[in-house]
Parts: sequence; C-alpha cells; structure tokens
Amino acid sequence: MDLGLKGKIALVTGGTSGIGLAIAQKLAAEGVGVAICGRDRAKLNAAVDSLKSAGVQGFSADVRDPVSVKGLVTDVVRSLGGIDIVVSNAGTHIAGRVSDLSSAELLNHFTTKVAGPWELARAAAPHMKSRGGGRFIVIVGQTGKVPQANGIVSTVVNAAQHAFVKSLSDDLAPSGILVNAVCPSRIESPLTHGLTLFNEVHLGRSLEQQESKWGAEVPLGRWGTPEDIANAVAFLASERAGFICGANIDVDGGHQRMIF
Repeated sequence: MDLGLKGKIALVTGGTSGIGLAIAQKLAAEGVGVAICGRDRAKLNAAVDSLKSAGVQGFSADVRDPVSVKGLVTDVVRSLGGIDIVVSNAGTHIAGRVSDLSSAELLNHFTTKVAGPWELARAAAPHMKSRGGGRFIVIVGQTGKVPQANGIVSTVVNAAQHAFVKSLSDDLAPSGILVNAVCPSRIESPLTHGLTLFNEVHLGRSLEQQESKWGAEVPLGRWGTPEDIANAVAFLASERAGFICGANIDVDGGHQRMIF
C-alpha cells in the first residue's frame, strides 16, 4: 500500500532510540524527510548515522524548554523546508507510588510530556497550516488508560496527554491538521528493559519469568516491537487515515483491557 508520504517533512521528538528511532526509520523508508530530536548530541549523531538515510537530520533540543522548542521548529523548517508531521515521543515511564515521588518529579514529567507537546503544537501548527494541513501524533503510554498504583505519576500525566490530544484535535481539525494518539503497551524497547512491575518484585521473579508472564498477558502471546508502533504512526500520518481525528489507537496485541 502506497501511503503517499513521499516528500513530506516530519519532526520526531525522542527520536534517538527505541520507538522514536523506529518511527524515524519507517517514515524515512516511506520517502519522508525526517528531523529527529534529542538532548544528547552524541546519542543524536549515533542515531542519525544508524538510520543511514540522507533524508534524516538530527537536532539537539530540550522539549521542557519553550525557547528550545521554538528554536527547534525554526531550525527544522529552515533546514528541511517545512513541517507536515509532528510525532511527540519524548519522555519515559516513571515508576513509584505517591509516597515515593515528590510533586517536583510529577511536574517535571508533566513538563516533558504535556507542556512539551503543547509548545510543539504552538510552534509547528502555523507552518503546517501554511502547507494546507498535517498530522500531529502523540505517543501515550498505557497508564493513561490503565491507572497503576506503582506508576501514579505516569498515570496522571499520560491521562493529561489524552485530554490534550482530544482538545487539540478539535482546535486544529478545521485547518486540516489531524491530531491523534498512538498508545503502546508491552513493547520491547530500551525503556522496558529497565522496568519491573511491583507485584513481580514482590514475588521475586527473575527477568526471564517476568518477561514470560508479560507476554502471556497479551492475547497475541508475545511482546510487540518498536516497528509495530512505527507502522501505526506511518498509517496515521498518511492520507489513508484522513478521517481519523482525536482518536487514541492501541497498539498492544490486545493487552489493554478497556472498551473505549
């Protein structure tokens, strides 16, 4: 299926590893000019080199800083000629209960995953409007739909991301900018390599046992890959998804147990 993405310009934040890197690779393979963003210049350069594509450029920026975000968008437009697609992927999962984590840690996480995309939308939307529309896609972890006692910070912040996506979609849809979320769960990546579940720790299970149990909880019987997320993002970025707006798409092998 031709997704019709050739010649488009995409900005992917958190694009130096895992899901973000896979998204950049997929979009580049579809003929998209891709800008990846990260805070670590050495890691950014290594990611660009690994993609082996002349259409990929790296930009150093911190999405927690509004000035940095504005400068990032300006630099991408100047270097690549515009922006048609934004994929907001920066951030991580924060484990811990309310007694373990301070409000400062909550606010820092919120700044990365909500205020950062907020500033991206403010900076990028005018450029996307000038090109007749575009796509704004936010990667939102499973705790936004499945609250966890041992992931309360991510639960609160990811739920706010869902509210942001839905509200922003209403705002930008009349300008032809479609805003959606992709919601991963049970995806094997550098992020999940460092995660444990609170009940697994209590039971003292080994990493192998833990990974086996996590896979068994997925109806498809396996972990997903970053490429599974990248495929969904590429579809949402394409004209094939031209009537999908304000949605949150689960890419999880059936793991998340919601009916909405």
